[in-house]
Amino acid sequence: MGFYDAKHLFTADGGDAITVDAYSTNEINFGETYPDMGEGEMLVVRFIVETAFTSAADTLTISIVHGATTAPTTVLVSTYAIAASALTKGAYIPELKLPDQHLQYVRLKYDTSGTLAAGKITAFLDIASGMRHR
Repeated sequence: MGFYDAKHLFTADGGDAITVDAYSTNEINFGETYPDMGEGEMLVVRFIVETAFTSAADTLTISIVHGATTAPTTVLVSTYAIAASALTKGAYIPELKLPDQHLQYVRLKYDTSGTLAAGKITAFLDIASGMRHR
């Protein structure tokens, strides 16, 4: 598990409650329209299931979205549809690599196949240990 602070969190303290399609509470501003990530380690979004989801038949897909202005909506990359029944407290959700080419503002989009119940996820930007780009 990585180290994170408030500037790297996409979610509210204690996680975002996800019941229907929505965007993360927070977005990250990289400070310029076309950030140059330079050489170094890749960035990934990591997830922690804080509260188990109780919707057995529904699914959740999480996407990284970006844009040149605040409140971005253009999808960069997504998880597969994850069964809500598999999202128990502490369950593993595969990390998403933040592509090297992205725009200034980045946030998450939660797509649900129905109405989910009770679940909360914390998501944060982290360094992908041992993975380098360029």
